[in-house]
Amino acid sequence: MELKNRFLINSLIGIIAGMIVGIIMWKLSGPGDDEGGSFALHMIMSALHGLIPCGAMTVYEIESWGLTKSTVVHATITLATILLIELPMKWFTWSAEFAIAMVIYVIIYVIIWLTNYLYWKHTVREMNDQLEALHK
Repeated sequence: MELKNRFLINSLIGIIAGMIVGIIMWKLSGPGDDEGGSFALHMIMSALHGLIPCGAMTVYEIESWGLTKSTVVHATITLATILLIELPMKWFTWSAEFAIAMVIYVIIYVIIWLTNYLYWKHTVREMNDQLEALHK
């Protein structure tokens, strides 16, 4: 699949996921809580919050980039998204709560990265085994 098409699919998935999480978070914070602004603004920012990191996942498909470069670029984009959306929207403030959220972010990011790494390592091993079997 073309990189542009992959980006569009990833972004669409991100928008949908961001909006679903946004609706859940809006409901959990209570309908009377207008701290983060209007519902429409909340949904737009939630959609952006999903779109940007998911669209940025496309960097992992740039064949000339290694895993380290792709990871650093994606993690930077994701962290920038958090700082540029969550703090101005007052979803978090500079506090212990935000520090805990950042620790959780890092843990989740490492788990996702490790899962992908192990999956691709297994896939490459299988492909190499198949190639080796063909040459016997």
